[in-house]
Amino acid sequence: MLLKKSHSENAKAIGFMVFGMLGFAGMDALGKWIMGTDHSAFQLIAIKSWIVIVTMAIWIFVTGRLSQLKTNRPGSHVVRILLSFSGPILMLIALAQMPLADVTVIVFSSVFITTALSFPVFKEKVGLHRWLAVVFGFVGVIIALKPGMEVFQPAGILALLAGAAFATINLTTRWLKNTETEISLIFYTILGMAMLSSLMLPFVWKPMSFFDFSVYSLMGVFTLIGYIGVTKAFMRAPLGVVAPFEYTLMLFAVVSGYFIWGDLPDVSIWTGAAIIVASGLYLIYRETREIDGFKADIN
Repeated sequence: MLLKKSHSENAKAIGFMVFGMLGFAGMDALGKWIMGTDHSAFQLIAIKSWIVIVTMAIWIFVTGRLSQLKTNRPGSHVVRILLSFSGPILMLIALAQMPLADVTVIVFSSVFITTALSFPVFKEKVGLHRWLAVVFGFVGVIIALKPGMEVFQPAGILALLAGAAFATINLTTRWLKNTETEISLIFYTILGMAMLSSLMLPFVWKPMSFFDFSVYSLMGVFTLIGYIGVTKAFMRAPLGVVAPFEYTLMLFAVVSGYFIWGDLPDVSIWTGAAIIVASGLYLIYRETREIDGFKADIN
């Protein structure tokens, strides 16, 4: 019975992760388009975050969920907010200079950083085979970065740093899941991002058309979808189960990048992505064997 329950929870968590990645893919595509119109990343994050906060606040009040905003660890939320603020800023700056799929592949270092840190932070089992998958995953990221080539850009480093920030955000979700509600994690994170980015608006504000505002609003919808999906995923299953499914974002990024901008990844990106996906699939394979009770000879 417990095994069936574990299977069911893991399957739901994986579904939430893919759903969240679809939301973030829409957000990234719209973000790249907005950045191409010379709007500031701070303005973009501020407006879409306030749209999400107002929407959530109305929903929370109408459904009588105010009690779920209670927090026992406000200081921990501050750490999560700072990480959640830095990740999108770095990624948006990178997106303004690089194709969507290229940035997405590099940001996927977060999958392997998350898995690697799950042992020292949460004492979750990460055996030899998973460590090898993590190492090969980082090899894929390095190939995607194209070190030593003329096409290597500082924006690639920003994307890598964004990946590290996203990884630590994932870890904070697991860190806070036993004392905080899903609603409080999402609400305070986005509220903090809205407040921090708003501090920069007097210096970066650019007038918007109604169409621009509509795009910002749609980004807010996609952002909410992403946060709900990822938060629910990491609160329902171990990191090793759900983290590899973040790479579904790569597929969404390649498809949207091609149809919107006509971009197709070059050989380095395809190679790096293939290694990253293969490493992620192997992580899933190892997790599945353990869940089914078929322990490997070397863990």
